[in-house]
Amino acid sequence: MTENKNEQTVRTITPEEAYKLIEKYRNDSDLVILDVRPFDEFVEGHIYGAQNLDYDGHEFKKKVQNIDKDKNYIIYCRSGVRGEYFMGIMKELGFIKVYNILGGFVGWKVSKLPVVK
Repeated sequence: MTENKNEQTVRTITPEEAYKLIEKYRNDSDLVILDVRPFDEFVEGHIYGAQNLDYDGHEFKKKVQNIDKDKNYIIYCRSGVRGEYFMGIMKELGFIKVYNILGGFVGWKVSKLPVVK
């Protein structure tokens, strides 16, 4: 994406920055948008193209340790707190590019960015 491909980049970005990345790389299979909220929240509304990976309590580490660490991930939860925590787990597991959306899905909606229902 924007930084050196092999250099680890793990940081929180604004909803607007996330939207720009999503738009720029919409057709790039190396970009994965992970919604880590419970499935019932996901079906009520989510970011276009997002995959639900229900954090399921303490099972998150098990769920992500076997996915492709070389892809670029944008993650979000409801308010940004769990996203920040899970971003740290992904960093610890060796993921190369992980971006957490500041304010999570709430921040996304407050920024009046598009939502899929």
